Amino acid sequence: MAVHDRLSDFVKSGPRRLKDAEEMMEPPTADAARSDARIRHLRGAMYLAGYAVECLLKAYLIEQEGCRSLSEAQMVINARRTRQSQLPIQRIANSAAGHSIYYLVGLTDISTLPGYDGALWGRLAAWTTAWRYEHNVPAQHDAERFLRDVRVAVGWLRNRISA
Repeated sequence: MAVHDRLSDFVKSGPRRLKDAEEMMEPPTADAARSDARIRHLRGAMYLAGYAVECLLKAYLIEQEGCRSLSEAQMVINARRTRQSQLPIQRIANSAAGHSIYYLVGLTDISTLPGYDGALWGRLAAWTTAWRYEHNVPAQHDAERFLRDVRVAVGWLRNRISA
């Protein structure tokens, strides 16, 4: 089992990553006079904000399956899929698939819930862990919009997770 695999881990981590991202959107205290001070942390903020959504999607999935951990939820999903003569899902606890917002949304029922916004989730699905390697700086309005979308998704998901 992964070290941070429990429902409570994801419920606690999601809002914390969003807070980290929001702080990165603030004017920096180090080298505040540099010409890129206003924009240099935008990609990092977007990267961390995406993890907030990922964490809460995983929490929602765990709870949806009536489990206590992500690895347990994966076993439940794969047992069901085996009974239905379907292929097993990709590993979600520690694989690239487990970092895909699009993939995680597809494992849940959230698209059937009242208030689900397909356009919002489509924009969020653009998030990728590859952003950690990006050296280009996104436009400030793109970063601000992404964080606004993340705040909406995090709030919406948090209200659907009882833990």
